[in-house]
Amino acid sequence: MKNRAEAFVVVLAMVLAGCSSPPDLADIHDDLSQHSETLPSEVLSKPLTVEDAVAMAVRFNLDSRVKALEEVIAVGKADLSMFALLPQMAASGGMSRRNPRSLSTSRDLSTGVVSTAPSSSEDQFRRTGDLTASWNLVDFGIALLRSDQEEDRVALAVEKRRRAIHLLVQDVQAAYWKAVINEFAEKKFAGLELKLTRSVQSAETAERSKVGDPMQMLAHQRAIVDTMRQITELQRQTATARSELAGLMGLSSSTSFHLIDLDDEAELAAADPTKTVDAMEETALANRPELKSEEAQFRIDVGDVHNEMLKSLPGIGPYIGGHFDSNSFLVYNSWADAGLKVAWNLVDLLSAPKRIAQSKAVAETTRARRLAVAMAVLTQVHVADIQYRHALKEYRLTEQMAAIDHRISGLSTKSREAGSGSPMEEIKAEAAGMLSALRRFILYSDLQAAKARLNAAQGLDPGPPPTQGESVGGSEDLG
Repeated sequence: MKNRAEAFVVVLAMVLAGCSSPPDLADIHDDLSQHSETLPSEVLSKPLTVEDAVAMAVRFNLDSRVKALEEVIAVGKADLSMFALLPQMAASGGMSRRNPRSLSTSRDLSTGVVSTAPSSSEDQFRRTGDLTASWNLVDFGIALLRSDQEEDRVALAVEKRRRAIHLLVQDVQAAYWKAVINEFAEKKFAGLELKLTRSVQSAETAERSKVGDPMQMLAHQRAIVDTMRQITELQRQTATARSELAGLMGLSSSTSFHLIDLDDEAELAAADPTKTVDAMEETALANRPELKSEEAQFRIDVGDVHNEMLKSLPGIGPYIGGHFDSNSFLVYNSWADAGLKVAWNLVDLLSAPKRIAQSKAVAETTRARRLAVAMAVLTQVHVADIQYRHALKEYRLTEQMAAIDHRISGLSTKSREAGSGSPMEEIKAEAAGMLSALRRFILYSDLQAAKARLNAAQGLDPGPPPTQGESVGGSEDLG
């Protein structure tokens, strides 16, 4: 008996240990510091490529991590739903002691004589125990359907995570190239800005002292100031990109990573889409997470219809049990019983038609929503394709213009060195070349953003499709 009690205490302690509550929330600064310690220092110590940035974001972005945890929760619920398929088993036991003990008298119904001597058919101290298993077939059918629904909810969580990754990659690619361009502009414009300012001051001085044509001096000032304004405006478009990129990659500081360097003549890949619009539409209809989510939701809604149908049926199920009673007055202290129970909730039967009709209406709404989403997906593919093609055309024209301005700047420098050129024309050509180069890179970032939107419109994953417990990285090209 002592060994049994000790074993019971050990099992109870193990159960309580597994049921301990989660630890309290730490200070938010401590949590941020702990998160920073998990970041890969070997990746952050070298210049990041766009592929590195995407992989970092997919793995360490905190919003993406929340989606991954939601997927884990959905998987856990699906696993727990399997226990509902098992029969219900109830174990009970107890000890009782009555004081004073249960005593009674009796009357003989045939003679009317009352027995004056009290009697008892129950021990003062009793031990009882019961173990009963029952299985309701209707509940089993409902549990089976709900188990399938939980599997569909797992698929729903996976598709939501896929969609979040698509949007994340789209934002990372746009922010990455703008951050790279911003660093290029800051390095190049820092030295050029001083030269441009001095050129404006020199022209202003010449204008006031009436050296040369005043109209020419004013035109030079206006051209230089306008170029500086345009460069500053382009810088403003990319000024916050580095901070945005840091947040997308799960970094608390925008200075904790390095980016690749650009130069004026950097060759940047820009390819035509290799797929027709019809092929992209087929890809999108097969891959878009929103459509797969609606399909999973429709299966869940159909399961609700079947659940409501089952609830209108009578509950039928067998049961079997074993019982023990230490009462010494019983002839048999241990016995077993078995049987079949039938129960029917008439209120559920009366409300079944309305409940089933409501569930069917929900399913039909999901069907209609899926059709609307499909139409929106096709529209997004068309829009993204048009945007990408226009961005590609504009980039190539700007690239051509940047090459021309670069050659003009070189010729202006050679002309001044040969004594036939003007310093004003040289500085004007240099400023125009800087502006063209910056525009070229800005449009390349827009081109990459358009490419990411086109990939997202087709539902293309940036690498292998996300699975439970895994992160995704890499990149997916058009076509």
